[in-house]
Amino acid sequence: MYFCIVFMKRHILSILLLFITFRCVMGQEPVALQPPDTADVALQPKPNILARTWDWFSRWRDKAQISGYEPGYVGYPKGLPWVVGLYGYMALTNVDMHLPNLTDGSYFDIHNSTGLSSKLSAGIYYTGWGISFGPRLSNKSNFYFDFSSYGRVFGFDIKIDNYKNLHSQIEWDTRDAESPLNGVVKGLKGPEMILLELNTYWVFNARKFSYSSALSQTTWQRRSAGSLIAGLTYNALYTGYDADFFNQMALDQSYYADTLHVLSHNALAGIGYAYNKVWDDGKWMLHASLLPMVRWSFYNAIDINPKGNLSDWPEKYRQLYEQKVAELKSNAAIRRLSLAGMARLAAFWNISTRWVAGATCTVSNYWGGYRDGLKLTNFDAIAMIYGAFRF
Repeated sequence: MYFCIVFMKRHILSILLLFITFRCVMGQEPVALQPPDTADVALQPKPNILARTWDWFSRWRDKAQISGYEPGYVGYPKGLPWVVGLYGYMALTNVDMHLPNLTDGSYFDIHNSTGLSSKLSAGIYYTGWGISFGPRLSNKSNFYFDFSSYGRVFGFDIKIDNYKNLHSQIEWDTRDAESPLNGVVKGLKGPEMILLELNTYWVFNARKFSYSSALSQTTWQRRSAGSLIAGLTYNALYTGYDADFFNQMALDQSYYADTLHVLSHNALAGIGYAYNKVWDDGKWMLHASLLPMVRWSFYNAIDINPKGNLSDWPEKYRQLYEQKVAELKSNAAIRRLSLAGMARLAAFWNISTRWVAGATCTVSNYWGGYRDGLKLTNFDAIAMIYGAFRF
């Protein structure tokens, strides 16, 4: 994960140039060529499976994803397949972790919050394909990256959010009879959080309702319409706490962990409803959607390292530490179902055929779980205003 992030941060301009070049080449009319010599054709290697799959996907998308809207409901701005925009974000993300031990009632809770963080990103779209990137604007938000394909029937986006210097509060209670350790420490700073998310959608009323008109503005919803939508999501969450974070606690007890890494993988699926309300032939549009989901936490992992050398600890503390760590890791590995939900509200103003402005708000909440394992609650809210230009 770190490698992917570092690679994209270093090579984001190259990725953008390659994306633009690729779409320009794909959009050109084929050039008539002379029939090749039979001997030359025989020597040419056959396209590999990845090239054939991409070719099939591109042809399917052009036929089923771009064309097929019912006239009068949705259209593409004529001769303007590209959209470039500047997007300003305000985001708030809270992640709470509850690590219980049912054998003795002990627990370990961490509450993390980004606070209000700001991002500024630039994006470019071509008939629903898009890429956007935002650098750091504060010491909370490191960067934001998004790659998407919003089509008529099916679409997806891949998002990476990186936060540093989160605001944290930690609570713990070992419930140890001989040497109990408990307390609450507020105002901690320093954890890092990485969110990786793959969202997909399927539109059932794909002839009259356009999801891409709300997500990328590459289409133009001209008459009001709604649709049932289905969604599948893969979500990975990483939070890391280093020694500097734990040193802020200034504990009297010298024997405790000083690094903690938590990784959670989740799959979500649900069915909801989306509606586009338009006025004045699509000049104004209001979008609202709600997607209740079921969340399956199929893999959770915890890595805890002690302060100093564990072999140098007194035997009593070493045994207690090893016991607690083993129990936390065992509980974290428990798989379970819980609930989740995503809601989106957006408003757009098609100033002209070329210019569009708008604002969106997306709220997602992954909650639930049971007391017999690691429980992660993730609340994410993003408000965005933007201006975009079609060409």
